Amino acid sequence: MKIFSKRQLTLLISFGFILNGCAPSNIQINQEPGSNVFISPKMRDANLIPASQNLKKFPNKIAILLPLSGDYQRQGESVLNGFLGAHYSLSPENQEVENISVYDTQKYEDVKDAYDEAVTDGAKFIVGPLLQKSVNQLTQKIAFNVPVLALNSTEANNRIIGLYQFSLSSIDEVISTSNKVISDNNKIGIIIVPDNTLGLQLKEIYKTTFESMGGMIIDDQFYDPEKQDYTEELKDVLIIENSEKRHRRLSANLNEFLAFNPRRRQDIDFIFLLATDTTNAKLLKSQLKYHLSGDEPIPVYSTSNIYSFNDDLSDLNGITFTDAPWVIDQQSWLENLPSIIRKYWPGNTTQSRQNAMGYDAYFLISELSNIRNYSMNEFNGATGQLFMDYDLKIRRRLAWAKLVNGNLEIEDKNIQE
Repeated sequence: MKIFSKRQLTLLISFGFILNGCAPSNIQINQEPGSNVFISPKMRDANLIPASQNLKKFPNKIAILLPLSGDYQRQGESVLNGFLGAHYSLSPENQEVENISVYDTQKYEDVKDAYDEAVTDGAKFIVGPLLQKSVNQLTQKIAFNVPVLALNSTEANNRIIGLYQFSLSSIDEVISTSNKVISDNNKIGIIIVPDNTLGLQLKEIYKTTFESMGGMIIDDQFYDPEKQDYTEELKDVLIIENSEKRHRRLSANLNEFLAFNPRRRQDIDFIFLLATDTTNAKLLKSQLKYHLSGDEPIPVYSTSNIYSFNDDLSDLNGITFTDAPWVIDQQSWLENLPSIIRKYWPGNTTQSRQNAMGYDAYFLISELSNIRNYSMNEFNGATGQLFMDYDLKIRRRLAWAKLVNGNLEIEDKNIQE
């Protein structure tokens, strides 16, 4: 356990939060809940007031439980960077928190012991843990005398009084994609997703959400993310084989070779492409571009998995994707904090999203400490527009960008419902 007073934290900020967060990590820490999640359709409103400009009273003693050693150290440090950055982004007169206690969850066999120790030490609000297995351990407690904002979600969809859950869930991104596609007036589409458990879950969530909004998914295609060649899968879902068969039949009848550009199916408005990472997205998009050549361009939508700071993204031109405002659409109220953290504690895009999570977690403390009847007003955060569902899970409406000539073009900066 480490306990830092405000003065001590100021010194730590000066020395780089005693964190480096420099090396990239591809460990995915957020796990997805079940597929029976539904969120009412709505687009993000970039004009909504952020919590930092509408402060409510903070508890004076806060504890944060994070993995600060072992396999998930960098993830924990990235969250802590954003959390402390949020604290020190406030003017001195607004810094009500007198004491922040930081607990390394890797030092405890059971995270419930870390929670109990934080309560004994006088914490009035607890943030964390970060890993899903730790959140699952914590849910076994009978009661939460001190409220908790867990930084991950359980698989169960049930309300646990005193336990709020906040994760960087792919579910929020998939639902945001449904909203965006409808707002762009695209109604009929196909889905291309990885052939794994998460791909199946997200496909079902997307289909259910999109069709509840009046759209229609008329086909889907699973692919093996370990493969390099997706010719068979793409030709199948685009129904290019029918065009090729017609060409072969006509050439045979005329007994001569005819110039030919295969044509895709003409009954869709868009493609939703779910990739596992930037490399996988480049493979899929380049092959998709080849099979769509000669046809009118068709909109392709995706999630934050395709985007990485440090890659040449020209192969992804034309894709519209969703991500955290901290990453792609930094608002003025963030006061250059994302750029400052990236400059002095560089990391990969995933770590930047975790910085944003820490930032939002800090301001969620203020919101959740003052709610009535378990109802929270929506506000703009670094990870998206935040609101709370019935199960006390914090959900996100995200920002949008399109890749043009390898660069980002921000979309829907001022969109409102």
